[in-house]
Amino acid sequence: MSNDVVARVMRRIGRRGASLAFVGLLSLAIAASLAFAPADQRATPGYAMLASFAPLTVWAAAWCVIGALCLVQTFMRSDRVAFAAATALLVLYGLVYLVSTFTGDNPRGWVGGAVWLAFGGWIALIATWPEAVSVDRLPGTGSTAVVVADASGIILSWNPQAAALFGWSTDEAVGRPLTVLMPSRFRDQHAAGLARVRASGESELDGRIIPLVGLRRDGSEFPIALTVNAWHSDDGITYTGVIRPVGGGRDARAD
Repeated sequence: MSNDVVARVMRRIGRRGASLAFVGLLSLAIAASLAFAPADQRATPGYAMLASFAPLTVWAAAWCVIGALCLVQTFMRSDRVAFAAATALLVLYGLVYLVSTFTGDNPRGWVGGAVWLAFGGWIALIATWPEAVSVDRLPGTGSTAVVVADASGIILSWNPQAAALFGWSTDEAVGRPLTVLMPSRFRDQHAAGLARVRASGESELDGRIIPLVGLRRDGSEFPIALTVNAWHSDDGITYTGVIRPVGGGRDARAD
């Protein structure tokens, strides 16, 4: 059960979210170390140097705010503010350490400055990552179709297997609604599901293999196994559907 929960969380937040959660927890730890530092630790060059720029409580509050922001935006569709704020504070921290080297307040401050600036650069680099589309590996990959759609259910791209399976070329399919791939009796339910995900940001079907019926361009129906994954970016939710024909792609007859 615990492994399943972790897997669902990772699918939900992706690599960017996991990195942001790490930064958030680290920021809270730094805030605690500043706020509750004992007297002898406050007297060390590093802490004394920080206190010369601003009270340690101010630094602790700044780290606490950044940590909370990172943890909150880990689960949000947009995380730009958290990444920008975390990068800015890390760079500021690094610059303060570097300046302390030249002022003589902390002769070895350049070491800490280099570390903090490198950390800030790493966070800035992660902020440029596009979140990868996550798809499940299914048997029979030679006939597996992959369809990518936006939050409104408009097809953004698909692979040659999808074109062969449904009968629409890529140029014909892109820009059309996903409803062209399903019988009319399923379309209202599909629209309601998309609306729920847009409102809540979560999909109950994420990662599950769902038995459904597909619709070819010529109007014939056939059974399929569908795996849906939703991933989040600054542009909103994007869906990836992995579709495998069931029973060799034989047509399914409606009841």
